[in-house]
This record gives sequence, C-alpha cells and structure tokens, in this order.
Amino acid sequence: MDVTPIPGAALGAVVHGAHVTGDMGEARSEEIWAALDAHLVLVLRGHEPPSYEEFLAFGSRFGHIPKTGLTSGAHPDHNEILIVSNLVEDGRKIGVGNAGWMGWHTDYSFRPRVAQVGFLEALEVPSSGGGETLFTDMYALYESLSPEDRARLHSYRVRHALRTGYEETIEEELQGEVSLGESTARNQPEDGTSTVHPLIARNPRTGRRSVYISTLNTERIVDLGPEDSRTLLDELLSHAGKPEYTYAHTWRPGDIVIWDQLGTVHAKQPFDPAERRVMRQVVSIFDDPAGPWRAEVAA
Repeated sequence: MDVTPIPGAALGAVVHGAHVTGDMGEARSEEIWAALDAHLVLVLRGHEPPSYEEFLAFGSRFGHIPKTGLTSGAHPDHNEILIVSNLVEDGRKIGVGNAGWMGWHTDYSFRPRVAQVGFLEALEVPSSGGGETLFTDMYALYESLSPEDRARLHSYRVRHALRTGYEETIEEELQGEVSLGESTARNQPEDGTSTVHPLIARNPRTGRRSVYISTLNTERIVDLGPEDSRTLLDELLSHAGKPEYTYAHTWRPGDIVIWDQLGTVHAKQPFDPAERRVMRQVVSIFDDPAGPWRAEVAA
C-alpha cells in the first residue's frame, strides 16, 4: 500500500493498493489507521470497486456502523449505507442531498455516539466539475488558540441537532434529545436527533484535541447566552474553509475518501443540477459515548 501526501494541500494523502473489503489483515487496517491519524483525509484509488456488502464490511473494520434511521434515502437492503445524490426518478427522490451548497458539519454530531470515521465513494460525478468536498482541520484550530482560550473553551457544552433537510425522514422513535447522564448505557447507537456535547473533543487514539462545532448542526453553546454563544461560534467557525487549514477534494469515479470525523468538518460545493452526482456513504461511530470527551486536564 502506497500513501502519498497531496502536494500543496493542508491535509490529505492519496492511497494506492488498499484492499476495500472486510477481510483485510490486522496489520493492514492498522496501517490505514496510522495514515488517517497522520493525514486526516485519505483518498483511496486503484482498487477494485467494492460491492455494497464489501463497502459496509470495510467500514466496519474501523468501528461500528449504525443504521441511518432513514425511512428513505438509505440502501433498501442495508440501512447503514446512505445514498447521496441529486437524482429524482419517476417523481421519487433517490437518496438524500441536492446540487446546492451543503454547510460545514461532522456526521452524527447530534447523536450520543458521534462519528469516528467517514467513508464516501463516488459512483457518478459531474463531468463539468463541481460537487467538490471540502475538509477543514479542527485540530489545527484548537492548537492555534492561546492556553487561556483553550481553558475557557473546555468549560463549555454545545447542543447539536439534526438540521440537514431530511429530519422528516428519520424514524419517529429515533427523534428527540438524548441525555448523556446516568442513562447513557441504555442509549442505542441510533438514538436521538439532538445531543449536548462538550465543545472540545479529544481523539482517543492520538490525544489530539479539536474544536467540535459546525455551521450545520451546532445550535448553541448552552453555558452562554444566545448572543454571546452566536458571537463565539461565528468567531471559531470563521476558521472553516481557510486555505491554510482546508483540502478541497475533486472527485473521480471510484474514489473512496476516508476521513477523521472528530478532527475535521466537511462541506460540499454546489454543482450544475442538470448533471448527475451519486455517492454512497457509511460512517463508523465510537463504541463508548464518553470516549471523545474523556480528556486529560486542559493544556
């Protein structure tokens, strides 16, 4: 397996020779983990296109893949696989999404067990361009802050809620806010469409800390008043998209992009709605709901 950093990019590497199935050896999966920890975004190329079952099994090597909870928009036989497209056939929307801009977010931040790794595969992409996926390094944001600002942010909690345009397609029993108190052990991976998390997350593998907020799913800092919350969130989120912290991925058919969901936020560039863009996605989540928040004393 060959891992090559993307020239001139703030983050990201291209990987050739990955075996995209669920039967890879432990040594190979640890090799991919190490590359992901180092580069945050991996672009897999030069592999055999996986079946839906192989794609799901591959993602499962990097954590539990929960069901999406969607009544429409997921694969009919594998609810864990999200279909992302702008297609409408016979008056029916195929998958979720559209050709417009999709704001900065990290998947499943509104659930008690947040996303660990994302896996997105391009099946069809606009031939004239557009539809790029942007990734911004939120570890770098934390590391750029003064010790005083870091300590202050460690004291805040943030409410995340599902606000992506397909709330109505989530199964009713999975809706509502989840408390991460004593009842955490009873929560299922797919529970909830609103959860309060600490503002600062810590990667259990590397110890790196990130500012865990987004424009799409972060509602407010619950420890501040609405105006102060909005001011601080806007200040922190102005980091997203800055070239020195961001990689813009231009898709090729067959690309599989893997990314660190705890330490990055991602967004989608708009494209011509007359063109086709079809992707499939799975997301692994942390086994322990408290894992990303079990931090050492703030540095």
